[in-house]
Amino acid sequence: MTVINTYNENSLHHTLKNIYALEFNGKTEQKSGRFVCDIITQDNEIIEIQTSNISALKRKIEYFLNKNTKIRIVHPLIEEKIIKTFSQDDILLSKRKSPAKQTVYTALRSLTGIYSFLENKNLSIEFLNVKITEIRRQTEQNVQNKTKSRRHLKNYLVTDKILETINSKQIFCTKEDWKNLLPLSLPEFFTPPELQKSLLEKNWPKNFSKTNIKSCVKYYTLLIWLLEKMQLIKKTDKKKGKSWIYKIN
Repeated sequence: MTVINTYNENSLHHTLKNIYALEFNGKTEQKSGRFVCDIITQDNEIIEIQTSNISALKRKIEYFLNKNTKIRIVHPLIEEKIIKTFSQDDILLSKRKSPAKQTVYTALRSLTGIYSFLENKNLSIEFLNVKITEIRRQTEQNVQNKTKSRRHLKNYLVTDKILETINSKQIFCTKEDWKNLLPLSLPEFFTPPELQKSLLEKNWPKNFSKTNIKSCVKYYTLLIWLLEKMQLIKKTDKKKGKSWIYKIN
């Protein structure tokens, strides 16, 4: 476990950028071609810290892969979050622990735009399981957030996400890495409902509630879509009941 001592200094992105630059002896905010990169290491590897949608980096990923350059995408998954809400006068109004937990499964949607690159030997996706503190500022009225992604307006804005610890990491860069998202109990031939059942019954961390597990398992159809696009599974011409049968390649 890595403990971060920059609680009052850095945002999640900035802290991770500094950690990786130090670890890989890299320089930050470096221009290469038509892009500015978070980090370029001494071995000329590109490292991008992406705290939101990974597919937003599609053009940058494609550009460097076409140049046969190694690129590492670092994406934090929030498995522990403390929420601190402050007034406009900087008074702490509340502090609570969020029950939500992110996993690789909840991040699958952010990979859909780059599925064609995921098997490239020069691309690796590094998922970090992290603990953060989220800072919120109360507003006088309900407002939209900066990314305009709120379906319902709320009376606060998230002003920072502070990294506290990196609990563990998972690196995906080979076909087997991605196929490992399928439960070990899943047979070679399976239907979507059987995948859903196997995911529900897999060995989840002890601190995962039933709600946490269901929030991950609900992406099982997206997992099928992604692995089929990557040609790691294949839909057969047979059905079991009303469901198509898939084969693990």
